[in-house]
Amino acid sequence: MNDSTLIETEVWFLPFDIIGIISTSLSIILGLLYLCIIVKHKTYSSVQMLLVCNSSVAIILSSCVLLNMAIFTLQHDLQRSSEKSISFCIILGFLLYATISVQNYSYLLTAVYQYMSVVYPTKIMWRTVKTQFYLVLIFWIVCIMDIFPVFVTGQITYNVNNQSCQVPLRLSLPLIYVAAIIYIIPNSGIVVVYIKLTRYVQQMSSRTISNNTIFHARRELRLLKRTFILCNTLIVIGIPYMIFNLISFFTTPPKYDLRIAYICIDISVLMVIIIGYCFTPNIGTIIRKLLSRSTPVEPMAIRYTAGT
Repeated sequence: MNDSTLIETEVWFLPFDIIGIISTSLSIILGLLYLCIIVKHKTYSSVQMLLVCNSSVAIILSSCVLLNMAIFTLQHDLQRSSEKSISFCIILGFLLYATISVQNYSYLLTAVYQYMSVVYPTKIMWRTVKTQFYLVLIFWIVCIMDIFPVFVTGQITYNVNNQSCQVPLRLSLPLIYVAAIIYIIPNSGIVVVYIKLTRYVQQMSSRTISNNTIFHARRELRLLKRTFILCNTLIVIGIPYMIFNLISFFTTPPKYDLRIAYICIDISVLMVIIIGYCFTPNIGTIIRKLLSRSTPVEPMAIRYTAGT
């Protein structure tokens, strides 16, 4: 039986909750629309389509988890109550870690594919849909299994002040483990791949190589740069969360640190989807065509002239 106690509320709690719900709802709607457009109109090649869809599904799922967390927080803020045993909240915390991990590693997988396409163009097997599909499955399984020990050992706990569940912010092995698995490893990998491919393309430009090869390399570098921008958008807007993590290593973080951090995460996810729209070729033309088709056209009046 869950014990409930009355908790303090601040004036800004409800506006933050509503902004979180609106941001995550827009992320889901725009994400689903984006996924439908790129699949129906085949805006990418087969392998790139698979990788983009993988990232899109991951970000839609993370948005769904964030939406449920925002609704959960809003309900408890309205009730002004806290419960000591909240299994649903803990499950949401686990799912959030897992989906954000999948999202970050999907960007890393895309970056590695673009690097391999330029540096090792003869390795055809790496560039097949079948190989990439298996890699996507492996990444999903590994990302979930990496977070599972944190969930099973009870490291994800309920934070009464912030009405959310995650690994407590303090200098501890579970927090360092989660930060390394979810953020540090995939983002560091993307940075390394981006730097190596940039140097490789610069070296190609100084050598005698066919124009088609250089054009292909520069195109893949542009695509990798877009991936680099997407993952860095999550990092930049999520800076408050990182700052609170660092503060927790030395002293007690602010009382409502996670409320501020999560609103930044909600907005960053929405920004990533909007940037994805901007980076997708011809998507503006496709959307305009869809809107023009949905606009009703009034039938033209036909005049008949009676013959005499």
